[in-house]
Amino acid sequence: MKELLRCKTVQEAFRFLEKDDKRTLQETLEMCQIPAPSYQEEKKAEYVFGKMQEAGLEDVHIDAVGNVLGVRKGNGNGPRIVLAGHTDTVFPMETDLTLKQDGNRYSCPGIGDDTRAVAELLSIARAMNAVGIRGEGDIVFCANVCEEGLGDLRGTKHVFGVDGSARHPFDGFISIDDKNTSGIIYQAVGSERYLVTFHGTGGHSYTDFGIPSPIHAMGRAIAKISDFQVPSAPKTTFTVGVVNGGSSVNVIAEESSMLVDMRSLDANALAELSAKFHKAVEEAVEEENARWGLGINDSDCITVTFEQKGKRPAGTQEKQCQIVQAANVANQVIGMETLYIGAASTDANIPISLGIPAITVGWGGKGGGEHTIHEWYEHTETWKGPQRDLLLLLALSGFEGIRKYQLPHITDFNVDFSKE
Repeated sequence: MKELLRCKTVQEAFRFLEKDDKRTLQETLEMCQIPAPSYQEEKKAEYVFGKMQEAGLEDVHIDAVGNVLGVRKGNGNGPRIVLAGHTDTVFPMETDLTLKQDGNRYSCPGIGDDTRAVAELLSIARAMNAVGIRGEGDIVFCANVCEEGLGDLRGTKHVFGVDGSARHPFDGFISIDDKNTSGIIYQAVGSERYLVTFHGTGGHSYTDFGIPSPIHAMGRAIAKISDFQVPSAPKTTFTVGVVNGGSSVNVIAEESSMLVDMRSLDANALAELSAKFHKAVEEAVEEENARWGLGINDSDCITVTFEQKGKRPAGTQEKQCQIVQAANVANQVIGMETLYIGAASTDANIPISLGIPAITVGWGGKGGGEHTIHEWYEHTETWKGPQRDLLLLLALSGFEGIRKYQLPHITDFNVDFSKE
């Protein structure tokens, strides 16, 4: 890695990134004021599309689901690597995005997560173009949609063909999506999310007393779920996050619903928990009906429907694997101590679950308050994030014969990923 850092063009690129820092900040501030809830990222995508073209990337396009992609072509037959940041935020369209400044601290919902990352993608692309750097393999810059919440990683699922689209040929993946600049996430927390709806006939709490209640059935289900025993290793979790139902205190509701979230580092543990959850809900419905002497064929009985609202695959990599240690060494060369965050749910879930080397790293600067309207970003030594990422990209791609950390090239380059 130090050998890479001694290369004249790499040093020139590092100087460019530091000088480009003001522009990167300006683009961060501009983008964070563009509303971009999951599934509504079009305006931000248009902004990024223009900036990618200005940065000299090739094959710049917006794909079928709204991802913005552009390529820095390699000069050899090296591995093809994706550098990504997501365009969506957790905030609804009507959220007040007024920008506030206090010295070098800026506050605005979504300013860090993940707007800052997208701005850094653009700066890195500009730096590579300005000094003429190319890795041995193609580097694909991807501003992807739908990382947050019920977006369910839609953008990266499309990029990697998990949604049934054509699978694109990538050998490695780096997502920028954490407030800790030196942080490395290398394990994928899988999840399943369900909207469970209980249906009944409903009625008056007094005159219709004796018919089963969807809310009572839901209560029975929640009680069963709350008693689940799950493994601590691999860490496996569950929660009933949202409940709805009823219209008045003197009404037997016609319908109730709950949103359930289940997570695990292990795909098998998650599958077992999901099966247990489905069984518990079905049993709760049977018990509520039986309480009032009804069976499944009776007209007043409770029924239940499950709607899957999200499914993120789980996956693991060793801390000592090549891509993780390359990022660790890149941090050290830049003068940062690596923070091994380990497990999280990020865009890297998709490639990790497919066996493709992938990590999520932090953006430059400091931040906090993610997913709140008080989110803030502090502009301090911010260029270190992009410098580390450029160094890591070149190490994984191979550059000027330096291949110590180069990823294996296993994909077919005869695929034009820009063609939908």
